[in-house]
Amino acid sequence: MDYRKYVILLFIVLCGFQKLKAQDNGFMVADSTSAALSKAGNWQEMINYGHQTLAAGTDFPGLRLRIAFAYFITNNYKEALAEYNRVLQKDAYNQTARYYAYYSANFLNNYLQASYNAGYLDKGTLRKEGVSPFGLLDMGVESGEKFVSSSRRGNGFYTHGGFSNRLGWRLQLEQSVIYYNQDIINRIGFGPRSDRYKLSDDQIEYFAKLSYMLNQNFTLIGSYHYLTTKYNSTIYRSNLWLAGIKYQGTDVDLQGDVNFGDIIKQPITQYNAKLTYYPSGNLNVYTISRLSDKYLKSKDHFIFNQAIGFKIVKNTWLESGVTFGSQEDYLDSDGLYVYNSVDNTKFKFNETAFYQLNIHAQLRLIYTYEQKADAYFPINYNQNSLTLGFLWKF
Repeated sequence: MDYRKYVILLFIVLCGFQKLKAQDNGFMVADSTSAALSKAGNWQEMINYGHQTLAAGTDFPGLRLRIAFAYFITNNYKEALAEYNRVLQKDAYNQTARYYAYYSANFLNNYLQASYNAGYLDKGTLRKEGVSPFGLLDMGVESGEKFVSSSRRGNGFYTHGGFSNRLGWRLQLEQSVIYYNQDIINRIGFGPRSDRYKLSDDQIEYFAKLSYMLNQNFTLIGSYHYLTTKYNSTIYRSNLWLAGIKYQGTDVDLQGDVNFGDIIKQPITQYNAKLTYYPSGNLNVYTISRLSDKYLKSKDHFIFNQAIGFKIVKNTWLESGVTFGSQEDYLDSDGLYVYNSVDNTKFKFNETAFYQLNIHAQLRLIYTYEQKADAYFPINYNQNSLTLGFLWKF
């Protein structure tokens, strides 16, 4: 009976040896074939072959890196990041994966994710790329005028300046100062001899936003917005906060957050859910969908914003957006923009043109159309705005 045990054991060993040999052969074929496809620059074929090989059960870092680079070189930065991340899950200090993950995130304008990956690069690479854990990321200004079709309102003037900087590889700070002014002209009575009086709506604002990257996919967000509003000889001070979390996925980014605080002595709470979709894995085409539930003056207001951006020619992008719902005291862009003008906006359409002058400088032109409701009389009117912006990336 003992010899049977040895025969069975020998059979198991031989089977295991054959399996290992088959795996060895599979690795060697996949390694040589993927190397040849990469060397020849057959990027789409490399991607297809790589995924077929993975589906067949052969998986190793070299194959993942070649698939990722094929995505990177064909400008699909989202898929490239996903593949580099799979390599980094097993080897957090793989310098090739970190280097290209850094640039993939940069090309998606996700500077915090880029910084997170830069934190794992060796000192020589950091010096070569001129990257440090502290320093300015960008600085910009924008200014515009709002042209009003109502004789009861003067044109509005808006200006905004701000900058963002690293406070560490995982921490980023954005700060802005904003000024807004508009004359409000009303009547006492309705007859031809009724008295007219003019009020000035002046507002000065400060905004700060902190973003902390937990890992390659999740980011914590917090912001604070302070407003000083002078209206009808009265000064109002408002404080608004935001807390949220963002998930960076392969094809989509998801964000959930809540705004809360007080605005012109009114408590406000606004819950937001945002989805950003990259169908081609880059900024050549993208969509942003945002749904908000705003609780103000004991009522819920649902607001929906939909935007689509696309590259039209070299260095030029357009982004079109519409916003539906009552936008009284609506909070947008992680609490940066506060729509608390005297009159409520019921519908908004905006068109933004981006032109990249060079690797550092970007021009921005924004046109906005709004349907407004007079706060004191049952009158609707239109408002058209033009804003010019300039951004410098360090």
